[in-house]
Amino acid sequence: MKTMFRILPAVLCAVLFLLSAASCGRETPALTTAPALPFIGPEGSFTEPSTQKESTPQTASQTASQPSSQAETAEPRTTQAQTAESSAEETSAEEPSSQESAPDWSLPDNVTDFVTEGTNGYVIVIDPGHQEKGNSEQEPVGPGATETKAKVSSGTASRFNNTPEYLVNMQVALKLRQILLDRGYTVIMTRTGNKVNISNIERAEIANNANADAFVRIHCNGSDNASVHGIGIYYQTPTNPYNGSLHDEAKALNAALLSHMLEKTGARSDGLIESDAYSGINWCKVPAGLVEMGYMTNQEEDALLQDTDYQQLLALGMADGIDEFLSTRAPKNP
Repeated sequence: MKTMFRILPAVLCAVLFLLSAASCGRETPALTTAPALPFIGPEGSFTEPSTQKESTPQTASQTASQPSSQAETAEPRTTQAQTAESSAEETSAEEPSSQESAPDWSLPDNVTDFVTEGTNGYVIVIDPGHQEKGNSEQEPVGPGATETKAKVSSGTASRFNNTPEYLVNMQVALKLRQILLDRGYTVIMTRTGNKVNISNIERAEIANNANADAFVRIHCNGSDNASVHGIGIYYQTPTNPYNGSLHDEAKALNAALLSHMLEKTGARSDGLIESDAYSGINWCKVPAGLVEMGYMTNQEEDALLQDTDYQQLLALGMADGIDEFLSTRAPKNP
């Protein structure tokens, strides 16, 4: 009996241990397979096993290394610099650059009767009045005339800073030349610099020999009265003994010039002035006008005449006047 009481506690302990072990087995199932892990596919993209039903969160390093599906299928991208370089190569291969195709409108220094060909069939002769050194030798005021005048003078000058007229005349003439060339005219310069010696008759003969559609003589005015200002244009009278038959054409040219110059600049009009005193007009066989752009003896107008922007307006006005005059006339030199 004593022996049984010693064995019974041991048996009870064994039974309790077995029951506890059975309960723990039901809550913790056996792990039969290893968990599925993501892996890297052959193109370097993130791939999941087909048996995995839920996505496994990606680590930061996996996300950074994962290219997008768009990147896999898109063609290789070209950078902006590569595109520009490719475009430039194609342009240079297919057509010449603008610099190569631009016409050569450069001027040589100090030559006379310089021609630059245009495309519209019209020929304009520009005469920047005067020159650096005058020539007091005499020449007839008109064909067959006994009256003579000095071949050419150096012109007037600013009363305020001594800028010579011949320089301002050239500055405006060059601007007018550029505008006319841009518009397709053939342009002839009686002089391309100030260090020349060309008389008023020789200037007229350049226009005559070219059979010019218009001859524009560019000058600045002067007066003893400092308050006088404005733009005026001189041409022959209808009774001029040398070329009076050109009066109507000259008047039409100069009316168009004056109108557009006043419109562009806002200057006062000094009017259309008929005179037979100018040998450079009397010798002309083509429509001509001597444009007095303003007075270098008037302080305000003198400052304008030396201003680059105002000079451009003067040139634009003359060019527009030439356009208007020739708009109803066929080219003489088609």
